[in-house]
Amino acid sequence: MQYLWFFFKKTFSVAIYPVGLTLSLVIVGLILAWKKQRKAARIFWVSAVLALFVFSLGWTGFTLIKSIEDEAGPYADPVILADQGVRFIVVLGGTSFTNGMSASDRWDRSVLRLLEGLRLWREIPQAKLVLSGGAPSSEKAMAELPLFLGIPREALILETRALDTDDEANLFKPVVGDKTFALVTSASHIPRALSLFRSKGMNPIPCPCDFRAKRTPSLLVLLSPGPGLENSQIALHEYYGRLFYWLKGALFGNN
Repeated sequence: MQYLWFFFKKTFSVAIYPVGLTLSLVIVGLILAWKKQRKAARIFWVSAVLALFVFSLGWTGFTLIKSIEDEAGPYADPVILADQGVRFIVVLGGTSFTNGMSASDRWDRSVLRLLEGLRLWREIPQAKLVLSGGAPSSEKAMAELPLFLGIPREALILETRALDTDDEANLFKPVVGDKTFALVTSASHIPRALSLFRSKGMNPIPCPCDFRAKRTPSLLVLLSPGPGLENSQIALHEYYGRLFYWLKGALFGNN
């Protein structure tokens, strides 16, 4: 059931991301045109163009992503974390750590999360750095970059089985228990991750990184089509994620 739900979530979300939504509207328009409903078909085609244009605007992407990142709070202070008794720094992944790529490329954008975890760990050296990768992952491939950056193997706890954030919360609960721990992930992902971990009785402290809306882009970028498409998709991914987890809880319960 877990894999079936994961497949459904991924497949459906692709269809309602900006590009997928545009394509879906075009296909509906083609079906209507084939059925000789040309006026309705034109409405769907115009809607497709408008949807892609609006979501690709720099202003749209910036506004959507900033609204989520504002919920994440500021960067974490390792001194405060140490005072709060943090002994685990949990870094959420999102990349499949397979062979055939360099140690840094395997992490993709998650390398920013790893570096933030490393920044905190340097100030709390007695803490364990708990790293997650997307399934399937290789422990050896995942550990290569942290080891190169000077983190001793005994300070690492590696998790290679998680499909998504819900999986990560379930797999990390036996590791951290009900202890207070630092949760490192992208600022846009922090609100949803916090909600999931806390729903399982865990006590994460938000440690956001990888901010995309710390600085307001120039007026030219805000008004140009194209620059906002990636931010729009990331923001919609988070909103859809909240919806999917609410639906999953309603259908199957929280566990």
